[in-house]
Amino acid sequence: MMKKCHITIGFIFMGLMACKTNNLSYDEALFNQIENGGFNGNVLVFEKGEINLKKAFGLANINNGDSLKIGSIFRLGSVSKQFTAMAVAILEEDGVLSYDQNIQDVIPELPYIGITVEHLLQHTSGLPDYLDLMINHWKPELEENDPARYISGNEDIVQMMIEKTPEIHFEPGQKWEYSNTGYVLLATIVERVSGKPFEVFLKERIFEPAGMTNTSVYKFVDGQDPKMPLRVFGFSDENGERILNDTHFLNFAKGDGGVYSTLEDLLRWDRILHTDELVTAATLERVFTAGKLNNGEAFEYGFGWFLDNKNPRIKIVYHGGGWVGFGTYIYRDISRDSCFIILTNNSSWQEVETLVEKFKIIMAN
Repeated sequence: MMKKCHITIGFIFMGLMACKTNNLSYDEALFNQIENGGFNGNVLVFEKGEINLKKAFGLANINNGDSLKIGSIFRLGSVSKQFTAMAVAILEEDGVLSYDQNIQDVIPELPYIGITVEHLLQHTSGLPDYLDLMINHWKPELEENDPARYISGNEDIVQMMIEKTPEIHFEPGQKWEYSNTGYVLLATIVERVSGKPFEVFLKERIFEPAGMTNTSVYKFVDGQDPKMPLRVFGFSDENGERILNDTHFLNFAKGDGGVYSTLEDLLRWDRILHTDELVTAATLERVFTAGKLNNGEAFEYGFGWFLDNKNPRIKIVYHGGGWVGFGTYIYRDISRDSCFIILTNNSSWQEVETLVEKFKIIMAN
Protein backbone atom coordinates (compact mmCIF):
# COMPACT_ATOMS: atom_id res chain seq x y z
CA MET A 1 0.00 0.00 0.00
CA MET A 2 1.27 3.46 -0.88
CA LYS A 3 1.46 5.67 2.19
CA LYS A 4 1.97 9.40 2.00
CA CYS A 5 4.03 11.17 4.62
CA HIS A 6 4.13 14.98 4.93
CA ILE A 7 6.35 15.34 7.96
CA THR A 8 9.10 17.86 8.48
CA ILE A 9 12.26 15.93 9.24
CA GLY A 10 14.07 17.18 12.32
CA PHE A 11 17.78 16.93 13.00
CA ILE A 12 18.89 15.17 16.15
CA PHE A 13 22.34 16.28 17.21
CA MET A 14 23.99 14.21 19.93
CA GLY A 15 27.40 13.30 21.24
CA LEU A 16 29.52 15.53 19.02
CA MET A 17 33.06 16.27 20.22
CA ALA A 18 34.26 18.97 17.84
CA CYS A 19 37.79 19.31 19.16
CA LYS A 20 39.83 18.36 16.09
CA THR A 21 40.14 19.87 12.64
CA ASN A 22 39.44 16.60 10.86
CA ASN A 23 36.26 16.18 12.90
CA LEU A 24 34.88 19.30 11.19
CA SER A 25 35.63 17.61 7.89
CA TYR A 26 33.49 14.65 8.92
CA ASP A 27 30.74 17.14 9.74
CA GLU A 28 31.06 18.78 6.35
CA ALA A 29 30.95 15.44 4.54
CA LEU A 30 27.81 14.44 6.42
CA PHE A 31 26.06 17.77 5.95
CA ASN A 32 26.81 17.67 2.23
CA GLN A 33 24.92 14.37 2.04
CA ILE A 34 22.06 15.78 4.09
CA GLU A 35 21.84 18.90 1.94
CA ASN A 36 21.65 16.69 -1.16
CA GLY A 37 18.43 15.34 0.33
CA GLY A 38 19.32 11.67 0.24
CA PHE A 39 20.70 10.85 3.68
CA ASN A 40 18.49 9.46 6.43
CA GLY A 41 20.34 7.62 9.16
CA ASN A 42 22.84 7.44 12.02
CA VAL A 43 26.61 7.96 11.88
CA LEU A 44 29.46 7.40 14.34
CA VAL A 45 33.19 8.05 13.98
CA PHE A 46 35.71 6.77 16.54
CA GLU A 47 39.37 7.76 16.38
CA LYS A 48 42.20 6.91 18.77
CA GLY A 49 40.21 6.47 21.93
CA GLU A 50 37.38 8.95 21.49
CA ILE A 51 34.08 9.38 19.71
CA ASN A 52 34.53 12.28 17.33
CA LEU A 53 31.14 12.23 15.64
CA LYS A 54 27.80 10.73 16.67
CA LYS A 55 24.66 11.93 14.92
CA ALA A 56 21.17 10.87 13.95
CA PHE A 57 19.19 12.49 11.16
CA GLY A 58 15.76 11.79 9.72
CA LEU A 59 12.87 9.40 10.19
CA ALA A 60 12.77 6.06 11.97
CA ASN A 61 9.21 5.24 10.89
CA ILE A 62 7.19 6.96 8.18
CA ASN A 63 3.93 5.58 9.59
CA ASN A 64 4.08 7.62 12.79
CA GLY A 65 6.75 10.19 11.95
CA ASP A 66 9.15 9.13 14.71
CA SER A 67 12.59 10.66 14.37
CA LEU A 68 15.77 8.64 14.55
CA LYS A 69 17.60 8.60 17.87
CA ILE A 70 21.18 7.65 18.65
CA GLY A 71 19.85 4.44 20.20
CA SER A 72 17.69 3.52 17.18
CA ILE A 73 18.01 -0.14 16.16
CA PHE A 74 18.71 -0.81 12.46
CA ARG A 75 18.63 -3.98 10.40
CA LEU A 76 22.27 -4.61 9.41
CA GLY A 77 21.88 -6.69 6.25
CA SER A 78 25.20 -8.28 5.30
CA VAL A 79 27.09 -6.57 8.11
CA SER A 80 25.55 -9.52 10.02
CA LYS A 81 27.98 -11.89 8.28
CA GLN A 82 30.86 -10.93 10.58
CA PHE A 83 28.90 -12.22 13.58
CA THR A 84 28.19 -15.50 11.81
CA ALA A 85 31.88 -15.86 11.02
CA MET A 86 32.80 -15.14 14.63
CA ALA A 87 30.35 -17.80 15.82
CA VAL A 88 32.13 -20.33 13.58
CA ALA A 89 35.53 -19.17 14.90
CA ILE A 90 34.33 -19.65 18.47
CA LEU A 91 33.15 -23.19 17.71
CA GLU A 92 36.48 -23.93 16.06
CA GLU A 93 38.27 -22.79 19.21
CA ASP A 94 35.86 -24.91 21.25
CA GLY A 95 37.15 -27.90 19.28
CA VAL A 96 33.77 -28.96 17.92
CA LEU A 97 34.19 -27.68 14.36
CA SER A 98 37.08 -27.19 11.95
CA TYR A 99 37.48 -24.84 9.02
CA ASP A 100 38.51 -27.66 6.67
CA GLN A 101 35.56 -29.82 7.68
CA ASN A 102 33.20 -30.94 4.94
CA ILE A 103 29.79 -29.34 5.38
CA GLN A 104 28.13 -32.70 4.72
CA ASP A 105 29.50 -33.80 8.10
CA VAL A 106 27.00 -31.40 9.64
CA ILE A 107 24.29 -31.18 6.95
CA PRO A 108 24.48 -34.69 5.42
CA GLU A 109 21.27 -34.27 3.46
CA LEU A 110 22.77 -31.41 1.42
CA PRO A 111 23.72 -32.84 -2.01
CA TYR A 112 27.00 -30.97 -2.54
CA ILE A 113 30.38 -32.70 -2.33
CA GLY A 114 33.75 -31.21 -1.46
CA ILE A 115 32.57 -27.94 0.12
CA THR A 116 34.23 -27.05 3.41
CA VAL A 117 33.31 -24.62 6.18
CA GLU A 118 36.14 -22.37 5.02
CA HIS A 119 34.73 -22.31 1.49
CA LEU A 120 31.49 -20.96 2.94
CA LEU A 121 33.26 -18.41 5.14
CA GLN A 122 35.28 -17.02 2.24
CA HIS A 123 32.70 -17.18 -0.58
CA THR A 124 34.55 -19.80 -2.61
CA SER A 125 31.99 -22.62 -2.42
CA GLY A 126 30.53 -22.09 -5.90
CA LEU A 127 27.00 -22.32 -4.51
CA PRO A 128 24.49 -20.10 -6.31
CA ASP A 129 22.70 -17.41 -4.34
CA TYR A 130 19.49 -18.67 -2.76
CA LEU A 131 17.54 -15.48 -3.53
CA ASP A 132 16.66 -16.38 -7.13
CA LEU A 133 15.97 -19.98 -6.12
CA MET A 134 13.43 -18.92 -3.50
CA ILE A 135 11.85 -16.19 -5.64
CA ASN A 136 11.28 -18.69 -8.45
CA HIS A 137 10.14 -21.67 -6.39
CA TRP A 138 8.88 -20.62 -2.95
CA LYS A 139 5.19 -19.77 -3.33
CA PRO A 140 5.89 -17.69 -6.43
CA GLU A 141 2.19 -16.96 -6.94
CA LEU A 142 2.30 -14.64 -3.89
CA GLU A 143 3.81 -11.16 -3.61
CA GLU A 144 7.21 -10.80 -1.95
CA ASN A 145 5.76 -8.85 0.98
CA ASP A 146 2.75 -11.13 1.52
CA PRO A 147 2.92 -12.59 5.08
CA ALA A 148 1.52 -15.86 3.73
CA ARG A 149 4.73 -16.25 1.71
CA TYR A 150 7.20 -15.70 4.55
CA ILE A 151 9.67 -18.48 5.15
CA SER A 152 9.83 -19.75 8.74
CA GLY A 153 13.62 -19.75 8.77
CA ASN A 154 16.77 -21.22 7.25
CA GLU A 155 15.47 -24.77 7.12
CA ASP A 156 13.05 -23.75 4.37
CA ILE A 157 16.00 -22.56 2.29
CA VAL A 158 18.01 -25.71 3.00
CA GLN A 159 15.08 -27.91 2.03
CA MET A 160 14.60 -25.99 -1.21
CA MET A 161 18.27 -26.47 -2.05
CA ILE A 162 17.91 -30.20 -1.40
CA GLU A 163 14.76 -30.40 -3.50
CA LYS A 164 15.95 -28.35 -6.48
CA THR A 165 19.73 -28.91 -6.19
CA PRO A 166 20.78 -25.88 -8.26
CA GLU A 167 24.09 -26.41 -10.04
CA ILE A 168 27.22 -24.93 -8.52
CA HIS A 169 28.85 -22.11 -10.48
CA PHE A 170 32.35 -23.57 -10.16
CA GLU A 171 34.29 -26.19 -8.26
CA PRO A 172 34.91 -25.29 -4.60
CA GLY A 173 37.99 -23.09 -4.21
CA GLN A 174 38.29 -22.35 -7.92
CA LYS A 175 36.93 -18.79 -7.79
CA TRP A 176 35.69 -16.10 -5.41
CA GLU A 177 32.01 -15.23 -5.71
CA TYR A 178 29.98 -13.50 -3.01
CA SER A 179 27.37 -15.93 -1.71
CA ASN A 180 24.57 -15.28 0.76
CA THR A 181 23.81 -19.00 0.56
CA GLY A 182 27.10 -19.84 2.24
CA TYR A 183 26.28 -17.75 5.29
CA VAL A 184 22.77 -19.15 5.62
CA LEU A 185 24.35 -22.60 5.69
CA LEU A 186 26.93 -21.42 8.25
CA ALA A 187 24.13 -20.30 10.57
CA THR A 188 22.54 -23.74 10.19
CA ILE A 189 25.91 -25.35 10.96
CA VAL A 190 26.27 -23.21 14.10
CA GLU A 191 22.85 -24.37 15.28
CA ARG A 192 23.49 -28.04 14.64
CA VAL A 193 26.98 -28.10 16.12
CA SER A 194 26.16 -26.00 19.20
CA GLY A 195 22.73 -27.49 19.80
CA LYS A 196 21.32 -23.98 20.26
CA PRO A 197 19.26 -21.67 18.07
CA PHE A 198 21.53 -19.34 16.11
CA GLU A 199 20.12 -16.25 17.82
CA VAL A 200 20.73 -17.74 21.27
CA PHE A 201 24.32 -18.70 20.44
CA LEU A 202 25.12 -15.20 19.21
CA LYS A 203 23.51 -13.64 22.26
CA GLU A 204 25.36 -15.84 24.75
CA ARG A 205 28.77 -16.03 23.10
CA ILE A 206 29.08 -12.65 21.32
CA PHE A 207 26.49 -10.00 22.15
CA GLU A 208 26.43 -10.40 25.94
CA PRO A 209 30.24 -10.65 26.38
CA ALA A 210 30.63 -7.55 24.22
CA GLY A 211 27.97 -5.61 26.17
CA MET A 212 25.81 -5.33 23.04
CA THR A 213 22.52 -5.13 24.93
CA ASN A 214 20.53 -3.71 22.01
CA THR A 215 21.67 -6.23 19.40
CA SER A 216 19.79 -9.37 18.40
CA VAL A 217 18.80 -11.69 15.58
CA TYR A 218 15.34 -10.22 15.45
CA LYS A 219 12.31 -12.01 14.05
CA PHE A 220 10.35 -8.87 13.42
CA VAL A 221 6.61 -8.36 13.44
CA ASP A 222 4.66 -6.00 11.23
CA GLY A 223 4.08 -2.75 13.05
CA GLN A 224 5.70 -1.40 16.20
CA ASP A 225 6.97 -4.07 18.61
CA PRO A 226 6.74 -3.02 22.30
CA LYS A 227 9.71 -5.29 23.02
CA MET A 228 11.82 -3.18 20.64
CA PRO A 229 10.35 0.34 20.68
CA LEU A 230 13.41 1.87 18.97
CA ARG A 231 13.34 -0.50 16.02
CA VAL A 232 13.81 1.35 12.73
CA PHE A 233 11.61 0.70 9.68
CA GLY A 234 12.95 0.85 6.12
CA PHE A 235 11.32 3.10 3.55
CA SER A 236 11.94 4.57 0.12
CA ASP A 237 11.14 7.79 -1.72
CA GLU A 238 9.34 7.20 -4.99
CA ASN A 239 8.24 10.16 -7.06
CA GLY A 240 8.15 12.38 -3.99
CA GLU A 241 6.13 9.88 -1.96
CA ARG A 242 7.49 7.91 0.98
CA ILE A 243 6.50 4.24 1.05
CA LEU A 244 7.36 1.43 3.43
CA ASN A 245 10.27 -0.76 2.30
CA ASP A 246 10.67 -3.08 5.27
CA THR A 247 9.02 -6.41 4.46
CA HIS A 248 10.14 -9.33 2.33
CA PHE A 249 9.25 -13.01 2.46
CA LEU A 250 12.92 -13.87 3.11
CA ASN A 251 13.27 -11.55 6.11
CA PHE A 252 13.48 -14.51 8.49
CA ALA A 253 16.64 -15.88 6.89
CA LYS A 254 19.61 -15.58 9.23
CA GLY A 255 23.37 -15.85 9.00
CA ASP A 256 23.71 -13.76 5.87
CA GLY A 257 21.61 -11.04 7.53
CA GLY A 258 18.97 -10.76 10.21
CA VAL A 259 20.93 -8.94 12.92
CA TYR A 260 19.58 -5.64 14.29
CA SER A 261 21.90 -3.27 16.16
CA THR A 262 22.78 0.30 17.08
CA LEU A 263 25.70 2.68 16.59
CA GLU A 264 26.90 2.27 20.15
CA ASP A 265 26.62 -1.52 20.15
CA LEU A 266 28.62 -1.72 16.94
CA LEU A 267 31.28 0.43 18.55
CA ARG A 268 31.34 -2.07 21.44
CA TRP A 269 31.81 -4.78 18.80
CA ASP A 270 34.77 -2.87 17.37
CA ARG A 271 36.24 -2.47 20.86
CA ILE A 272 36.06 -6.14 21.82
CA LEU A 273 37.74 -7.10 18.54
CA HIS A 274 40.85 -5.34 19.86
CA THR A 275 40.96 -7.90 22.70
CA ASP A 276 41.07 -11.67 23.15
CA GLU A 277 37.81 -11.82 25.11
CA LEU A 278 35.88 -13.67 22.38
CA VAL A 279 38.68 -15.61 20.68
CA THR A 280 42.47 -15.67 20.82
CA ALA A 281 44.68 -13.23 18.95
CA ALA A 282 45.72 -16.06 16.64
CA THR A 283 42.10 -16.74 15.70
CA LEU A 284 41.45 -13.05 15.10
CA GLU A 285 44.47 -12.97 12.83
CA ARG A 286 42.96 -15.85 10.86
CA VAL A 287 39.62 -14.04 10.63
CA PHE A 288 41.37 -11.00 9.13
CA THR A 289 43.67 -12.90 6.75
CA ALA A 290 43.09 -12.94 2.98
CA GLY A 291 42.00 -16.24 1.50
CA LYS A 292 43.59 -18.12 -1.35
CA LEU A 293 42.11 -19.99 -4.30
CA ASN A 294 43.15 -23.49 -5.31
CA ASN A 295 45.77 -22.01 -7.64
CA GLY A 296 47.32 -19.95 -4.83
CA GLU A 297 45.85 -16.63 -5.96
CA ALA A 298 44.88 -14.42 -3.01
CA PHE A 299 41.64 -12.48 -2.68
CA GLU A 300 40.80 -9.72 -0.22
CA TYR A 301 38.20 -11.40 1.96
CA GLY A 302 38.72 -13.07 5.31
CA PHE A 303 36.00 -14.60 7.48
CA GLY A 304 33.01 -12.26 7.20
CA TRP A 305 35.13 -9.18 6.40
CA PHE A 306 36.50 -7.53 3.27
CA LEU A 307 40.17 -6.56 3.60
CA ASP A 308 42.13 -3.58 2.33
CA ASN A 309 45.71 -4.76 1.78
CA LYS A 310 46.96 -1.86 -0.33
CA ASN A 311 49.40 -0.81 2.40
CA PRO A 312 51.00 -3.78 4.22
CA ARG A 313 51.69 -1.57 7.26
CA ILE A 314 48.02 -0.64 7.71
CA LYS A 315 45.34 -3.23 8.54
CA ILE A 316 41.83 -2.27 7.41
CA VAL A 317 38.70 -4.45 7.43
CA TYR A 318 35.18 -3.47 6.42
CA HIS A 319 31.79 -4.67 5.27
CA GLY A 320 28.60 -3.15 3.91
CA GLY A 321 25.05 -4.40 3.98
CA GLY A 322 21.85 -3.71 2.10
CA TRP A 323 18.41 -5.27 2.47
CA VAL A 324 14.91 -3.85 1.90
CA GLY A 325 15.26 -0.17 2.89
CA PHE A 326 18.47 -0.52 4.89
CA GLY A 327 22.01 0.37 3.86
CA THR A 328 24.77 -0.12 6.44
CA TYR A 329 28.55 -0.01 6.69
CA ILE A 330 31.30 -0.61 9.24
CA TYR A 331 34.91 0.34 8.50
CA ARG A 332 37.71 -0.52 10.93
CA ASP A 333 41.22 0.88 10.58
CA ILE A 334 42.77 -1.53 13.09
CA SER A 335 46.26 -0.09 12.78
CA ARG A 336 45.08 3.40 13.76
CA ASP A 337 42.50 2.15 16.28
CA SER A 338 39.79 3.99 14.37
CA CYS A 339 36.44 3.10 12.84
CA PHE A 340 33.26 4.55 11.44
CA ILE A 341 29.74 3.19 11.29
CA ILE A 342 26.92 4.28 8.97
CA LEU A 343 23.32 3.04 9.34
CA THR A 344 20.54 4.16 6.97
CA ASN A 345 16.95 3.13 6.32
CA ASN A 346 15.74 5.03 3.24
CA SER A 347 16.96 2.79 0.39
CA SER A 348 19.87 5.15 -0.27
CA TRP A 349 22.84 2.86 -0.84
CA GLN A 350 24.41 5.37 -3.22
CA GLU A 351 24.40 7.95 -0.43
CA VAL A 352 26.10 5.43 1.87
CA GLU A 353 28.81 4.69 -0.69
CA THR A 354 29.47 8.40 -1.25
CA LEU A 355 29.79 9.07 2.47
CA VAL A 356 32.01 6.01 2.96
CA GLU A 357 34.49 7.20 0.35
CA LYS A 358 34.65 10.68 1.93
CA PHE A 359 35.12 9.26 5.44
CA LYS A 360 37.86 6.89 4.26
CA ILE A 361 39.86 9.81 2.85
CA ILE A 362 39.43 11.86 6.04
CA MET A 363 40.40 8.94 8.29
CA ALA A 364 43.52 8.22 6.25
CA ASN A 365 44.83 11.77 6.73
